[in-house]
Amino acid sequence: MIGHLRRPAHRALTLATALALGVGGAVVPVTTAAAHHATLAPDHDLAPATGGPGTYTEQQLATNGQGGFPNYRIPALTVAPNGDVLASYDGRPTAADSPGPNSILQRRSTDAGVTWGPQEVVAAGKASAPIEGYSDPSYVVDRETGTIFNFHVKSYDQGFGGSQPGVDPTARNVIHANVSTSTDDGRTWTHRTITADVTADLGWRSRFAASGQGIQLRYGEHAGRLVQQYTIINGSGQFQAVSVYSDDHGATWQVGTPVGTGMDENKTVELSDGRVMLNSRDSARSGFRKVAYSTDGGVTYGAVTLDRDLPDPTNNAAIVRAYPNAPQGSAEAKVLLFSNAASQSGRVNGTVRVSYDDGETWPVARVFQPGGMAYSTLATLPDGTVGLLYEPDGGNGGIRFAKLDHDWLLAAPSGTPGDIEVTRASVTSTAPAGGYGVGDVVTYSFTVTNLSDAVTTVSPTGDLERFDPAQGAPNCRFRDLAARAAYTCTSARHTVTQADLDAGFFAPSTTWTSTSGATVTTVEHEGPGVYFGAPGNISVQGAHANPQDTYAVGDVLRFTYTVRNLSTAATSVVPTGNLAGLDPANAAQNCRYRTLPAEGSYTCTFAHHVVTQADLDRGSFTPDTTWTSTSGSSVTVVELDGPTVELGRAVSLDVQAASRCLAGRAYVAVTARNTGDAPADVTLRTPYGERTVAGVAPGSSAYQSFAVRTTSVDAGTASAASGSGSVDAGYVAATCA
Repeated sequence: MIGHLRRPAHRALTLATALALGVGGAVVPVTTAAAHHATLAPDHDLAPATGGPGTYTEQQLATNGQGGFPNYRIPALTVAPNGDVLASYDGRPTAADSPGPNSILQRRSTDAGVTWGPQEVVAAGKASAPIEGYSDPSYVVDRETGTIFNFHVKSYDQGFGGSQPGVDPTARNVIHANVSTSTDDGRTWTHRTITADVTADLGWRSRFAASGQGIQLRYGEHAGRLVQQYTIINGSGQFQAVSVYSDDHGATWQVGTPVGTGMDENKTVELSDGRVMLNSRDSARSGFRKVAYSTDGGVTYGAVTLDRDLPDPTNNAAIVRAYPNAPQGSAEAKVLLFSNAASQSGRVNGTVRVSYDDGETWPVARVFQPGGMAYSTLATLPDGTVGLLYEPDGGNGGIRFAKLDHDWLLAAPSGTPGDIEVTRASVTSTAPAGGYGVGDVVTYSFTVTNLSDAVTTVSPTGDLERFDPAQGAPNCRFRDLAARAAYTCTSARHTVTQADLDAGFFAPSTTWTSTSGATVTTVEHEGPGVYFGAPGNISVQGAHANPQDTYAVGDVLRFTYTVRNLSTAATSVVPTGNLAGLDPANAAQNCRYRTLPAEGSYTCTFAHHVVTQADLDRGSFTPDTTWTSTSGSSVTVVELDGPTVELGRAVSLDVQAASRCLAGRAYVAVTARNTGDAPADVTLRTPYGERTVAGVAPGSSAYQSFAVRTTSVDAGTASAASGSGSVDAGYVAATCA
């Protein structure tokens, strides 16, 4: 919270200004051949494993019945060119697929999936007659231009199965292909219907984009091509897979040759040799994934075969490269990640797999959700972890986001028999509409994984009901948990007390005891917590966004504030204080948030302060802000002082260096005069040593004569530094013998 001193370098400031202007300018689409292979916007590789146990965390992004929709389904995930993680999904007012009046929604994370902003709308459905809906999002990011595409269904009166032939965008009995486009990292969108573009044969009567994420090719003659997968129903009623692609950065879209029969939602991945592998759900219900290969960038595909290493219950899945930036033909380019419900009987057993040979084999598999798990999608994140967006409870549990790392994927069986881990814990009940009261019940879910190759029995204790086997049934004990297996207990609960309400928070403390033969292992676990504050209860955190070495009158201090809604009710947040760009009464761009969703958060970057002479005389500036949250009749006020910025002043030095002789020996003498208006610590440096003189007053000098320890000295450079600024001075050669 304390500002850093700024290096007094005018050229660096000019460069920074130029970069800022460039970022803020208009984005011009790159469509010419000469500009086709522009420098890629950032893509992100999996970080190396370190040999540790790894980490896996998850959080709910959309809960059925909260945030304005009774049902959420169909996850899509990507990383925007600026590094923000974007999660998209359906908001379904009737819980039905198309042609329901669904909306395409989105949440954003600016810290690699640790925290998430509020729910936004990409494409809004219309519930009143005549209805209009949007479903099944899939992102494609053009990393040459920075453009993001969100493909999805647009429907009126018919869904995928009932759609009729036709490409007229106003036809209400046709399910349409729609794409939304953003040139500002997914903050605003334009929309268009491309049904005619992606329908090569007018006999095709239906089509939809496979949800999740499409790709951009990196290798060979088709490098830069954007590819989004579709499923169609052809003129004979067969389900086929087809690639829709663009070679002009999304200005136009073309459709390849359909492949296979009994296909369904399908994904593609570019292999290390430049081939494109298609991986598809099998609507013929073989119990395995279907695969095919293209050598022309996805226009055509060879024969479709079953991959018997990938069991699947006829479900959507994801396949991505672990190292999207790897050179063609390299070992890293062969590493793929795959997620699905690894079962042939139901949408359960969510699993992430790793292949090291372009998908020929899948030697690594790690279960992330042993219970119900439907659709899932993957993306490598800016911090080197993997993002996993999925549907818990077999598609009935809203949308959940998980972060996992390389070590977690590769974690070997523990050498300790019965070694266990509480891999997931979540609150499963919905908060009462008017807030919690004494006697309300909070329910929990815990997933426990046996990390060893030995069978074990798990018995928990803690401050929860229906949890400890000593309390009777039901409870969370599991007898004879198989090696490397997991189970999920959903019986645990807590009855809210007055003490909980007074504290405003409850987090269970639990102990899990695993007994495998003579080996006993215990795991202590805290949480997850539940807030019991009034509707609209908020927390506020502030940070200084642009620290500098030194400051002058007119410099701008910029601050960011992150506001979290700690309640289960939407609220309106209005700040006031001694900052510009903060209070809506004083600035068009401000930090107000009109309807912050339950448990949502937002970050405001508009607040700033212009440094005055009084600030410099005082030596610091402290923001003093008040944040008022209003949720219905409940009003919460948060007072926040800080973060304080220490205002170091710029220091000016006049430096001189000279070579001298004394008693036949050579010396280099350095003098630095403080020409500024504030005391400064000055460090004098030569090749023969350095000295720091503290508190040099304005107009005074720091001096040191450095012994060369020979009879001559070559010409050279000395310097004097204050803070991180430095001034050089040359001296001539001298011979003293």
